[in-house]
Amino acid sequence: MLERIGNISFENDFSKSKRRKYGSYKGNLYAGSSFDINDSISFSPASKYLSRANWLLKEYHQSNEGKINLEFNYHGFSFEVSFDLETLGTINSLVYKISKDVVQNLQEKNVSATFKISIGKSSQKLPLQKELRGLEQLFARFATLNLNNELNIYNYELIETLLEGMYSLLQNDFEYLNSTLLQFIEKQTNMRVGSLVAKFHNVSTEISLQKIKPFSLT
Repeated sequence: MLERIGNISFENDFSKSKRRKYGSYKGNLYAGSSFDINDSISFSPASKYLSRANWLLKEYHQSNEGKINLEFNYHGFSFEVSFDLETLGTINSLVYKISKDVVQNLQEKNVSATFKISIGKSSQKLPLQKELRGLEQLFARFATLNLNNELNIYNYELIETLLEGMYSLLQNDFEYLNSTLLQFIEKQTNMRVGSLVAKFHNVSTEISLQKIKPFSLT
């Protein structure tokens, strides 16, 4: 079925389909790097937790209104996620924008993919570090596309084909990502999210691939 989506070149017929100023943290937590950030973040339990998990925090922005934007790298991928602390206790899903850190083949186009992921069941036994086998396989599949324009939810049949055969692997990846991310937010903001996770203890993690588009690292 994947032959159907090789050499995709979409036209611009998907038309149907204020930025605030933030107080910010920018820094690299790569081994051997140096950075200049305030002690409350660099030596906080939240930062130490991410360091043990081997997540590399690239940016952290929190506005006075409680809007949080963060970017991190893990296992060869770059992630962008946003939170609103005022609604943190009632959210039922997270939106991730994901891209590969490095494209091995210069002939391949790097892409960014946006996922809407429900907050499903989690376990205290989840490892602190984990291979992201589902995302690795999915992005290898993306690399076979000659994608020149955005692929989005209006192309739902192609989206379903891309996810074919790897849904359970992706569920495992995102259960881990959701759990680690929420624990970091809890440690960083001192807001309790344990009850939020418990609310969805017996609910499966649902994955919606919202869009895929060519992405430039420069």
